[in-house]
Amino acid sequence: MAIRVRLRDLLEKRGMAQTELQARSGLGYSTINALYHEKTERIEFATLEKLCEVLACDVGEILERVPEKKRGRP
Repeated sequence: MAIRVRLRDLLEKRGMAQTELQARSGLGYSTINALYHEKTERIEFATLEKLCEVLACDVGEILERVPEKKRGRP
């Protein structure tokens, strides 16, 4: 299983730019950008809490568990 960060989807749905999220959350732009582009290996609970607060969502809306395709099968 893999974990997918759905921050891009949430921001697009809310019509919010990364810079607005950065200003409202106080998180670093590089942190938000890495999550937006799914270029991160881990996320702090405090970061998740701030994202949930600003985006008025639950953790399950930010993170998604995605099954990996089995080898040798389409």
